[in-house]
Amino acid sequence: MLSSMPVLSRNHLTSDVNTDLSNLSNGAIQRIIQQCVNDKPVVEIARYFQITRQRVYQFINPFRESGEYPVLRQSGRKPQAIDDRAEELILATYQSNNIGPIHLEKKSEETHGIHIPHNRIYRVFLNHGLVEINMKKRQQRKYVRYERTHSMSMGQGDWKEFELKGSKKWLIAFMDDSSRLITCYGVFDSPTTENTLTVLNQGFQM
Repeated sequence: MLSSMPVLSRNHLTSDVNTDLSNLSNGAIQRIIQQCVNDKPVVEIARYFQITRQRVYQFINPFRESGEYPVLRQSGRKPQAIDDRAEELILATYQSNNIGPIHLEKKSEETHGIHIPHNRIYRVFLNHGLVEINMKKRQQRKYVRYERTHSMSMGQGDWKEFELKGSKKWLIAFMDDSSRLITCYGVFDSPTTENTLTVLNQGFQM
């Protein structure tokens, strides 16, 4: 059962070795241990998972002692319990003002001198059915690269200072947001509005 498994704290894992464990999961730990069981060299395992040999032993030793795969403890501070007085205050303030968690947080501090975090207020609302969970907001949004569909409908440009043959010059370039191609550029002694419009007009004439 899960409760009988050894629990590894992320603080323990990051205590003495500088290793990026942000992408490390319980599944990865199981694969590491399985490779050790199959007599895969520890050096190769550490290199493949981009961790140190000490980390590998931190995973395999609890497994050898208990026979269970260790699991990572959920990072972050445990949520604090909501005391009855704070819950009564939240509900009373909500009934008299009919406001959301963020405004109620400010209201309780101004009126009663008690600061209650809005996420704790939201939990009280949730327990009493005063709010509904929006499943669309709980789902991780897919990454969508923002760019125009049609060429030359939008572009972006900027000035960049550089040195050419001992003298300072300014380069400006514009990129088409759809094709991601450089449409026009120019080199000038100073970054002025007039020079910007000159290069931009050249791009429209191409």
